[in-house]
Amino acid sequence: MTELEELRYFEHQCLEMAKQSTLPDARHALQILARNYATAAEMLERRAQSANTALAQLVRCLKL
Repeated sequence: MTELEELRYFEHQCLEMAKQSTLPDARHALQILARNYATAAEMLERRAQSANTALAQLVRCLKL
């Protein structure tokens, strides 16, 4: 499992636990934790896209 897959998995798990929780404070905390995992996953995806863009530019430059 990649780091991105792990982050998405934990986000999903937190949301599922929040749905099942009968305690409002616990539900809210799990929702916050899920959002944090989602934010981390989005940041990781953006970094990967930036790295891919930079790599593509480098390859283009080397081919010239």
